[in-house]
Amino acid sequence: MILDLLKDLNQDCNFTDNIKESKYVERNNNTNNTNNTNNTNNTINSINTNVVTASANQKINYYSNFATAIISEFDPFYSTLDDCEKKHYLSQKIMEICSHMDEEDKYFKDYQFNEKFMKSHRVQQGLQTYNKRETTISSIYYLNEYFKRHFVVVHQNIAYNTCLKNYPKIYLKYHNGSITIVEESNFGNGTIKDLFEKIKLNDDIKKDLKYIYKMYLEPISKYKLDDLKKLAEECNISLKLDTKNKNKTALYNEINLYKLNQ
Repeated sequence: MILDLLKDLNQDCNFTDNIKESKYVERNNNTNNTNNTNNTNNTINSINTNVVTASANQKINYYSNFATAIISEFDPFYSTLDDCEKKHYLSQKIMEICSHMDEEDKYFKDYQFNEKFMKSHRVQQGLQTYNKRETTISSIYYLNEYFKRHFVVVHQNIAYNTCLKNYPKIYLKYHNGSITIVEESNFGNGTIKDLFEKIKLNDDIKKDLKYIYKMYLEPISKYKLDDLKKLAEECNISLKLDTKNKNKTALYNEINLYKLNQ
């Protein structure tokens, strides 16, 4: 397929060249803001739920599903299509991604997921719910790798990390059932397990984020503190936190994180 050929030729390109930056605009006691909110609620079940003009040169895109938001904003071809073509293209793109997982290692196995929990068929099932309002967390975990971005979920001014790798962070704000891309701000920090009870995000993995990838180290019980200290020094990881020595668990986690990002 021509799309596969083009993707293979350009897989190392920087997808940020295709991002349309936008700012999340909030207004209080404003009629226009009320109208925009009503419009969003009326069309929330569509693929691209609404486009609101923030200024003469600025638009805010609203989506009803995280996977839809990510693919629509970061796929290099989506933004070139006419509106009437986008829904069909998105459906075809999802099917293409799902089929590639089974056909080519570079679309799943090479991501080094812990397949005990991040199973390809589970991710495929989750992605295929893109036209529903609830997103599976496995879809976000997978798309982090597919686009080499860390998609951070923001809710009520709290940021929830969804990736352990040092990818560029993209902030997806969830508000009243709709999702927008927003700029980095002074967000608080939350843990992803707390988010499942607050928004329409399905925890289909049911494991902490640290279990999503295959880790460098074996179970912590197989190491002595001195073993981990030696490994930490080889990785240029400090043995102290402020003036205190790091404990075994801290060193173990930092070594794994360091190796994951190599």
